[in-house]
Amino acid sequence: MKPVIQTHLKNAVEKVFKREVTLQRARIQQQIDRRLAEIPEYRRQFAQKALDKVMKRFFGEQDEKVEIIVSVVLDAFEKDDYWQVLKQIEQSRDSDIESFVSALADFGLLDMALMANQAQSRLKLLDSLEDLIRKPNTLEMAIHKVIESNLWILGYEYSLIASNKTLARTIEEYTNNKFGGQRAKKRPDLFLAQNLRGNHLLVEFKEPSKPITRDDQNQAAKYRDDLEPKFGEIEILLLGKCRSSTNLSQNDPPRMKVFGYEHLISSARTQLDWLLKELGG
Repeated sequence: MKPVIQTHLKNAVEKVFKREVTLQRARIQQQIDRRLAEIPEYRRQFAQKALDKVMKRFFGEQDEKVEIIVSVVLDAFEKDDYWQVLKQIEQSRDSDIESFVSALADFGLLDMALMANQAQSRLKLLDSLEDLIRKPNTLEMAIHKVIESNLWILGYEYSLIASNKTLARTIEEYTNNKFGGQRAKKRPDLFLAQNLRGNHLLVEFKEPSKPITRDDQNQAAKYRDDLEPKFGEIEILLLGKCRSSTNLSQNDPPRMKVFGYEHLISSARTQLDWLLKELGG
């Protein structure tokens, strides 16, 4: 009876495990569908298999941590080195066992190496961004350019948001109309993006030397009031040096988050350090 019971228990545990992995995958599936769609079709099935492997290995971790891994895996699949090893595996599948095993081993080593290299590269970018925000003459436009090209810095919940020509043109027209002529110097640096669910995010960049005041928050809320009739509900990220000493978080307007640049960098670095630790474990 024991072997029978053990078999039933094993099957039951495997069934529960598979269901839990599927549920966790579903929670972040929308966030990765667009990235998968951008990967060439001949690589996509391998990316899918790699993601399945990641979900199983990191089962039980918080969704945020799994999203870190997923993002880095998808980044790696955009590299030619990855594809070369995958082709080697396919070519050796019908040849001798030793060649096939060697190809699979190469894949595993490259799998880990590319993820680690990607994390290391992002850490170097964070170091450079930190240097940039500490320069006294750095303007908000410079920070805007860096973060717009590296949205993972805002947190992995924002790494798959995207702007498009329509959103960019809307912001350009809005700021030109509101801040023309003598008011041009007061023109805000705004970025409008959309996530996979169709919700919008408005990011306002302040100079790295400027603390964020209650007046700044009220003004950002006004920008949102002007834009929401066209786009619907909009979340705001207000970025600057830090909060002013009198600007308490419990008084924040709804759907608005305030972050200092150094806090963003620190949070992103912590996530990458965790990833590198896991890959080295």
